[in-house]
Amino acid sequence: MNKQNVATDSVRPDSPLKAKESLEIPLIRSIGVLAYDKVSEQDCLTPLEIFKGASMVIRGDISPWDREAAPETIDVKLVSLKGGVVTMQMGTQVVPDETLDDDALYDLLYIPGGIGSGEIAQDTQVLDLIRRHHDAGKVIAANCSGVGVIARAGILSAEPVTCVAAIARGLRNEGYNVPITRRMWIGSPEERIWTATGSYGVNGSAVALIAHYFGREVGTIVAMMFDTFGGIGEAIFEPLGPEFYAHGVLEDSFQNLFENMLLPVS
Repeated sequence: MNKQNVATDSVRPDSPLKAKESLEIPLIRSIGVLAYDKVSEQDCLTPLEIFKGASMVIRGDISPWDREAAPETIDVKLVSLKGGVVTMQMGTQVVPDETLDDDALYDLLYIPGGIGSGEIAQDTQVLDLIRRHHDAGKVIAANCSGVGVIARAGILSAEPVTCVAAIARGLRNEGYNVPITRRMWIGSPEERIWTATGSYGVNGSAVALIAHYFGREVGTIVAMMFDTFGGIGEAIFEPLGPEFYAHGVLEDSFQNLFENMLLPVS
């Protein structure tokens, strides 16, 4: 995909982030979080737990007050493309709920980051999985260096995205729109793309995603369950997360160290 380098300090006035109220919100009834060798524990398991917590709220298992909405079932699974145990980047071992076949589709596919993300960014099976979901109109979300994986899948447009500092420079150099002042998360509802920064931003971004697709009440309950409201408050109801501080010299150092591993040249 040919792009111009469009990194900016802010979101464009005509961005879909400015007009989310007019968009039809997709129905999310299944969520798959991708596990792979050397995925980050925090990047993978934190959103998984938040999504499972949201499913408990929606099902009616957790309700701090009487809700008018009828209980519904949301299928949330840890998924992989290879059977058996997955060893995460710090050595934690998990057994995914499902091994995906070529026909599997989730309404929301979540790609976490981790030191193994550079390898899956070159894995045609993973890239085909992402493209298949996006082509089918499903929502794609990614955090940390997982954003580089969805970039390699070719589904990003000129709309702004965010990511971990370690790959921000590399993505900008390739023409992707990573604002100079990164955001904790950036949702592009019209594009059906949600991106988030690394570990610190994973909690808030996952709760914001839940609030957008399942409504303010569910978002509020989930934000209280995971103490997100106390940290960032009403920001969870916006598709544009809080600004991150920029530390140019430190970011350069970490980019020099990790960029080739997390965002190898395709």
